[in-house]
Amino acid sequence: MELARHHQIHGVQPVLPVPDVAAAIDWFVRTLGFALDFAHGEPAHYARVKLGDRSWGDPVYLHLCTADADADDAAAPASETRLDVGHDIDGLHRHLLSAGAQVLEAPTDQPWGLREVVVLAPGGHRLVLGAELPGAEVAPAPVMVIASFRPLSGQAEALHAVVREHVPTLQRLGLATHRPPMAMQAGDGTVVEVFEWASAEAIEQAHSHPEVLAMWQRFAAACEYVHLGGLAEAAHPFSEFRPLAP
Repeated sequence: MELARHHQIHGVQPVLPVPDVAAAIDWFVRTLGFALDFAHGEPAHYARVKLGDRSWGDPVYLHLCTADADADDAAAPASETRLDVGHDIDGLHRHLLSAGAQVLEAPTDQPWGLREVVVLAPGGHRLVLGAELPGAEVAPAPVMVIASFRPLSGQAEALHAVVREHVPTLQRLGLATHRPPMAMQAGDGTVVEVFEWASAEAIEQAHSHPEVLAMWQRFAAACEYVHLGGLAEAAHPFSEFRPLAP
């Protein structure tokens, strides 16, 4: 986990061998609303199609490459490629049929909490399109917060020390996400910290966790909590702060 976090490894982009890359591009554009991201060769023998712009989730990328049917090691179709659907999967099923797609399985409620449609894509690949069923358990949403700590007289270094430990401790306890926190100083010495709680439930758990309570006692001895809007920097549309030294 630490290795992946350090290098920020993310995103899975399946590579689908297809008999005709241009025809596969057309299929993904017509059938599922993908857009061509790039194509290489004339005629194209390698391409990538993209779906989404982060306004409803992370984009989906699929690579398409020409499959050599005569090669001894010709790539076999992927067993399944799964895509999440956020809204109206039954309407999507109707669109698939109207677009001439071969639907292998009509919308079906699965015992694992998804309503799924299976469609045959170019190259013989199975695409499983799944939507959360109403009432299915949804992962708790993280909560981003901005906290402002004004050091008490003579307590600036003590405050800086506990701020540096604050989020790493919450992350170790599973109460904060692993999004890197930010800590900065206002002109009057107030420390502004930005970090992400794992969920609203995690905030509640923190209020009864002995290690967190002990850390918060150190905060109470070193600072007072102030409103972000009370800082002089907050009066400017582009507030400038100094980074807190590591």
